Amino acid sequence: MNGTTSRTTRRSASGTVVLLALAGLLSGCVSSAPDATDRRTASDPDAAIAKQQMVDAVDDATRLLGGDWKPRTGPDYAEDCVLSDGEQGAQWRYLTGSSLAGNPSEDGARMAEHWRGQGLKVIVRDPDDGPAVFGSGGEQIASISAYAYSGNYTVQAASLCFPGDADRMAEDDADEAPQP
Repeated sequence: MNGTTSRTTRRSASGTVVLLALAGLLSGCVSSAPDATDRRTASDPDAAIAKQQMVDAVDDATRLLGGDWKPRTGPDYAEDCVLSDGEQGAQWRYLTGSSLAGNPSEDGARMAEHWRGQGLKVIVRDPDDGPAVFGSGGEQIASISAYAYSGNYTVQAASLCFPGDADRMAEDDADEAPQP
């Protein structure tokens, strides 16, 4: 398998895992859940600004929650989205996790309050093993979520949509990777 095919296969597999996990968590959500149309803005940022805003949002959330965090996907994982003019664009996705035991109920409530204070629309789902908090509608990111499950906390964000081609960005990234 060549580098480009391998990279595309890994992106597809990673995307499938993320989508399946989100589908399971979001099943039964109310109709006011954030959707893909919230990813568009009146003036689309460039790739570097979109990435930095997303990283800043994730860093802000992980600082609030405390503990040690390790990236699981991204912050340079690109995926397709739709720009404000209806054209195809790209956005970054960043997933980070922690083995933090924490206090899931308190941490979920604190995260929801923090994001509401930043002007995000917030939805909180409270499953038995810990809350899932979803934020959307901000001017810095398309969406952000925190899952407060004791021993397996995660924070994930999607950047604003920017002009670009996610597949081409992955190919360019694979071309720049050091060869063994």
